[in-house]
Amino acid sequence: MKPVPHRNPAPIPICDTQEDRDHRHATQLLNACMSYARLILRRYGQLAPFAFAMDREGQVARETLDIPRLPRDPARLWKLLSDHIVDRVRRGRLQGVALCAYVTLTEPSAEGYSEALILTIEQESGHALQVTVPCKIYGGQLRNLLPRRIALGKTQAEEIDPQLFAHGGPRPAPGFS
Repeated sequence: MKPVPHRNPAPIPICDTQEDRDHRHATQLLNACMSYARLILRRYGQLAPFAFAMDREGQVARETLDIPRLPRDPARLWKLLSDHIVDRVRRGRLQGVALCAYVTLTEPSAEGYSEALILTIEQESGHALQVTVPCKIYGGQLRNLLPRRIALGKTQAEEIDPQLFAHGGPRPAPGFS
């Protein structure tokens, strides 16, 4: 039997700055939200507001509400979800949150898409982003004989003031489609 050569583990960065951690955590939350949004849009062609959160151990999971019947109004669901997140933040259980909503844009994107995913990503460190991903759904007609396909436009991100981790409370719901 041939001995297996020993592999050196990947080097651990010595200077892992807060900015690096914020970027890495925001990317994890963004990826979780986008994977879930594409799955649900492809399957159902519509999407209710939802949230993913990162706990103290760095695990990302979708947030759920423990109520018997969810409201049909997206703005009301956004409010309930935001209140639930704020409660978990105040208890010190979360270090990062991403809230997502599927909205109609006031004017079409550069690609001509009139709908978008709006993500608000906030972290305990005070880092907060609003990410807009224009999208368009193709197919899904004829009793789903034509499969749905989701086309994404150019992602735009901008830094915003934190609301969930600041004690100001949740921001108002975006315009829903």
